[in-house]
Amino acid sequence: MRLGARAFREDGSVNPEIRFAALASFIWFLETRHPTERKRLTRPVLGTHAGIGYVLLYNGILGDMRANGGNVLTNAVWKELRQSLPPDVRETVVYGEACRLSRARLKQLQVTFKQIPYDVGIR
Repeated sequence: MRLGARAFREDGSVNPEIRFAALASFIWFLETRHPTERKRLTRPVLGTHAGIGYVLLYNGILGDMRANGGNVLTNAVWKELRQSLPPDVRETVVYGEACRLSRARLKQLQVTFKQIPYDVGIR
């Protein structure tokens, strides 16, 4: 058996060698306890499970390849993401590097924001 690169560095940060699809698969399993059904994860909306939508903003997935580009949840990013979620989603979990929405706005949108790398780990 051959294992890939370690997902996390000693300091807890995500290893920069880890690509979007690998982290997306890990997060999907972490949240749902089910393997991903998608062969190649290439979009920020990972899918839905039990009425919850899961989103990953990582590694320039939105097309902004700057170091921190496309990894921050803003109103504009949320508007774009919401269009990709099925209408029956009750709530959404978004993983990203930062969030520019207030707690009140997140509650209104029924969004739980989880920060990378702090909220990504082995439970």
